[in-house]
Amino acid sequence: MFHDSYDVIVIGGGHAGCEAALASSRIGCRTLMLNLNVDNTALMPCNPSIGGPAKGHLVREVSALGGKQARAADASTLMIRWLNTSKGAAVRALRAQCDPFSYSTYYRRLLTAQANLDVNQDEVIELLTEHGQVSGVLTRHGAHYDARAVVLCGGVYLSGRVFVGDKSFSSGPMGQNNSERLAKSLEALGIKSGTMRTDTTPRLNINTIDFSGMTPQLSEKEGLCFDLWGERKTYTDTGYACWFSRTTEETYEILSRNIKRSPLVTGDVKANGPRYCPSIEDKFLRFPDHITHPIVFEPVSTNTNEVYVQNFSTSLPYDVQVEMIHSLPGCENAKIIKPGYGIEYTYFIPDQLKHTLENKNIHGFFCAGQVNGTSGYEEAAAQGLLAGINAAMYVQEREPLILGRDEGYLGVLVDDLTTKSTNEPYRMLTGRCEHRLLLRWDNAAHRLAHHGRRVGLLDDSHWGALEAGFAREDRETARLKAAKISPSPETEALCLEYGAEVLPGTMTPAEFLKHRGVSYELVQKLSPSPEALTPDEIAHVETELRYTGYLERENRVAERMKGFDGAKIPEGFDYDSVKGLRAESLQKLKHYRPESLGQALRISGITPVDVQLISVILARNERMKGN
Repeated sequence: MFHDSYDVIVIGGGHAGCEAALASSRIGCRTLMLNLNVDNTALMPCNPSIGGPAKGHLVREVSALGGKQARAADASTLMIRWLNTSKGAAVRALRAQCDPFSYSTYYRRLLTAQANLDVNQDEVIELLTEHGQVSGVLTRHGAHYDARAVVLCGGVYLSGRVFVGDKSFSSGPMGQNNSERLAKSLEALGIKSGTMRTDTTPRLNINTIDFSGMTPQLSEKEGLCFDLWGERKTYTDTGYACWFSRTTEETYEILSRNIKRSPLVTGDVKANGPRYCPSIEDKFLRFPDHITHPIVFEPVSTNTNEVYVQNFSTSLPYDVQVEMIHSLPGCENAKIIKPGYGIEYTYFIPDQLKHTLENKNIHGFFCAGQVNGTSGYEEAAAQGLLAGINAAMYVQEREPLILGRDEGYLGVLVDDLTTKSTNEPYRMLTGRCEHRLLLRWDNAAHRLAHHGRRVGLLDDSHWGALEAGFAREDRETARLKAAKISPSPETEALCLEYGAEVLPGTMTPAEFLKHRGVSYELVQKLSPSPEALTPDEIAHVETELRYTGYLERENRVAERMKGFDGAKIPEGFDYDSVKGLRAESLQKLKHYRPESLGQALRISGITPVDVQLISVILARNERMKGN
C-alpha cells in the first residue's frame, strides 16, 4: 500500500475544495487535494453564472479574505450586470455569466502551480480517526495518507443518484462518478446525515433555437469585475446575450398531463429540493394558478453551441422534456444536447459543526460546501475558504477565523447552518442578514481584509494597495465634510442637469449628498477633488456619507449583539447545572452546544430568560475561578 503524509487533506475538487486547498497550502501547510476527476475541477453542473444578491456579496468577501473565486469569475466572464440598482446600496451586487470551461481552467492552473499543494485523482473511501482525532484517509487506489486535518468538500457526489422520470442510477452531476463508500464510513463514525435534492435544466443546441421573438439582455456598458484588485472590463462588443422568454399555455397543458410521471409525485424522490430555485414541476405543484413562468436562455460558452434554460429545471421523463421544450417560443425545432435531471445526495447535518466548520466530535475534521446542506457555487467557495483557513490554523495551532453576523455574509451563512441547521438546500439571501446595511458590496475589504492579512492570504502588494485606497477614501471623506458649496445659478443648473434637488443653502458636500437625487458625480462638479478615486472607492465614500445616520444606528445594534457573542460558553458546559431551564431549552442546548450566549439566543426555541439563566452560572463560575 502506498503511504504518504500531509498536514491537510482536502476531499473534493469543486468550488469549496479548490478554495480550501489553495488557502491551506498558501498559508504554509503541506496539502493534498483528492478529486474523483481532475478534469472536472470547479465544475459548473448547473447555471454557469456567478454572483447576484447575497451571492455576489459572498464572492466579494472571498476576494477580501484572499480567496480566488472572484478572479476565476473575472477570467471567465461573458456578460456582467449590476442587480438591484434601484433597491439601495445594501443589496446591490454583480452577477456574471461565465464560461464554465474557462472558469475551471483558471482554477486548475492555480492548483497545479501552487507550492505545498499536490493534486491527485482518486476516491477517498474511508476517514481514519484515532481517539476522536482525524489521522488520515484511505483511497480506492490503495493509498494511505496521514493528515492532521481533513476538509470534506464532497458536494453532491456522496451517494448521488440521478433521476430522469422513472429511470434512476447512481451518479454524480452530469454523469460523473459518485462516491458511495465514504458516506458510509462517516456515518459509521457517528456523523448524522440526511438526503437532499437538486435539479438541473435541459441543455439545448443554440443553432436550433429562434431568438427573434425574445428579449435580449446585454452586458453593462461600464467596466466591471468581482475581484478587489481586478481589471475592470467591458463585454458589450462580444456579441454575447441572454434571452428572456416565458413558458406557454401548451407547456402548462403538457405538465398537467404528465405531472404524475414526475419522480416528485411517484415518490421515487423523497428529499427536499431548493425552495428558492424550484423545478418546473415544483412550480406547477406549488403555484397551480400560474399558467406561464419566466425563463431565460443563457448560452453556456462562446466555444460551444450549448444553451442553459434558466428557471426550467426538471426531472420529468425524457420524452416529456422533449415535448415541453418544443412548447417554448422559438424552440419548436430545438434539439436537446443534455437532458435535465434531479439528483438526490447525502449531506451531513450542519449543526454538528463549530463556527470554524470543524466537526464538534472529530477534531481536525472540517466540512464545507453542499455537503453541509447549502446550494450554490458562491456559498460553497466561501465555506471552502473558511474551512481551508481554519484547517491550517488548527495544524499550526493558531487562532481560528470566526466571523460574526455583523462582519460578513459568510458569518451569517455559517451561523445559520450551525445554530439553526437546515433540512432543505440553504441559499444565501440578503433577507437572512439583519445587518445588511453594514455588509455591503463596497465595504467588503474594510470588513474582512485584515483577517486575510492575519492568516497569511494577502501579501504585501495586495495589502499595500488596499491601505493606499483606504487612505484616499479617508482624505476625500474629510474634504467633503470640511468644504462648502453655496447656491448660485451655476449650481442650480448643474442640479437640474443631474435631476437632483436644488442646493437649498450653503452646506458641506457631505451634507448635500444626503439630499434627493444627489450623486458623488454631481458633488464632484460642485467641489472637485484634487485626487482621483477608483469607482470602488467612490462607491464606498458616497455610501458611507449618504447613510451616515443609518449606519451609526446599525453599528450600535451590532455592538449590543457582540456583547452576547463575546460571552463564550466553555466546551463541555453542564447545562443540567442550570436550574430553571425548560425541558425544550435543555434538549436543544445539549444538541446544538452553542459556543456563546449570542449563538444560544439565535437557536429556535431558546428564550432570553434561558440565556440569562446560563449567564448567571457563567458569571458564578468565573468568580469561583478568581477565588
